[in-house]
Amino acid sequence: MVRYRWVMLLLVPLVDIFLLIRVAEMVGLLVTASVVIITAFIGLLLVRSEGTYTIQKLLGKLETRESPTDQIIDGILIIVAGVCLLTPGLVTDLIGFILVLPPTRYPIRLGIKGRVERMVQNKSSFGDNIYIIKKGERKDQY
Repeated sequence: MVRYRWVMLLLVPLVDIFLLIRVAEMVGLLVTASVVIITAFIGLLLVRSEGTYTIQKLLGKLETRESPTDQIIDGILIIVAGVCLLTPGLVTDLIGFILVLPPTRYPIRLGIKGRVERMVQNKSSFGDNIYIIKKGERKDQY
């Protein structure tokens, strides 16, 4: 699995460079640069808006002592979206817009929650030295 992450980390920038060159050949350098700048600007406005909304929801959950799991995952996805949108490229812009828009972010959040729940149920994913402390219990000794 780790091997595929490295391939993706290398493949995405290469595809981005290739697409930018092809688009620049078809429509011109000025238009391509304008599209990259405009998508970054619009994306960052969306990141700011969604980030503010997510922080407000997170604070509301904390005030009512509810679990802010969804808001924490959303916050992480919004940060990743911001990084993708600031990176010049068409593929990274697409990834960024997918992560920042709530309708497309929701299924990604569900997938992440499901994967983490499976990892917690299968404690071997975290190693042998994991302790789960249930609500109301307290471990005073280490």
